[in-house]
Amino acid sequence: MGKQGRQGMFEISRRDLVLGSAGAALVFGLKGPVSFIGAAQAQRAADSLKYKVGDIEVFSLHDGSIERPSEGFIKNASIEDVKKALTDAGVGPDKFANPFTPTAVRTGGKVVLFDTGFGTNGPPSVGKLADNMKAAGLDPAAVPTIVISHFHPDHVSGLWVKETSAQVFPNAEIWMPEVEYKFWTDPALVEKVPEGARAHVRRIQSTFPTWKNIRQYGDGAEVAPGVRAIATPGHTVGHMSFLVASAGQQLFIQSDVTSIPQLIVRNPGWHTIFDSDAALAEATRRKFFGRVIAEKGMIAGYHFGFPNVGTLSKDGNGYALTAVKA
Repeated sequence: MGKQGRQGMFEISRRDLVLGSAGAALVFGLKGPVSFIGAAQAQRAADSLKYKVGDIEVFSLHDGSIERPSEGFIKNASIEDVKKALTDAGVGPDKFANPFTPTAVRTGGKVVLFDTGFGTNGPPSVGKLADNMKAAGLDPAAVPTIVISHFHPDHVSGLWVKETSAQVFPNAEIWMPEVEYKFWTDPALVEKVPEGARAHVRRIQSTFPTWKNIRQYGDGAEVAPGVRAIATPGHTVGHMSFLVASAGQQLFIQSDVTSIPQLIVRNPGWHTIFDSDAALAEATRRKFFGRVIAEKGMIAGYHFGFPNVGTLSKDGNGYALTAVKA
């Protein structure tokens, strides 16, 4: 995909941005982020952003963030190196915000939501997805298709009503990775995970197997028109990412191939406490990032922070993310 193709991807709606000039336009260049032309000022109306990949509409939807301590987050680097990386990136150094930004697409006449955030099951700093969907012109109650990347709480907790574990989306088809589903619904898993994770595993096992609207998918499956699944294991055993392709343009939805880019994109060899198989997670992201760069695609990350989408480039021993500006 060339420069002209990328420029056409970012067509931001007036619903998403309040522009300082009626004639303002957005242009995405191959060598730089989105820039405003003809507008003195621009401000988001809400934490939602709409753009296009060919004929497919894409939405970045912020769910909130949780503050995490730097200490202990990276397993194979010194705290001094971690703090330096955060400081160099203008965040931290003792604590940092871990953001959550699901992606949705409108393709084939229907809306597909990738992961559900925390819903009402997290701390007050999260659970903003439903409001930001509405700000983007999407009705959460009317979403017909939900595709889950993996079963960590920040990706599936929005499926449950807090008090009862009843379904939040009873009328939606919910697509789940078959490898992930098999792993998490194994009754023996409860005793294998730390005590603090057992409630989450039990909740999965008491709900998902009884729901009639769950469908399972595997590597390469077309989960929606123009959207295919890509197996990216390591973060979890059945972790999935997705390729959105239309009219010669491509967007890679990387889910949790990395955590925050200030640490793991810049240092792909670093291993976080949340990766179940750290060595496999590292090998996966190097392969995945190589593909994104080789195919000149855009990339969207769940933990990239709002608006969560940009381009990748090789940078020394790591990578650099050039995020769009919205």
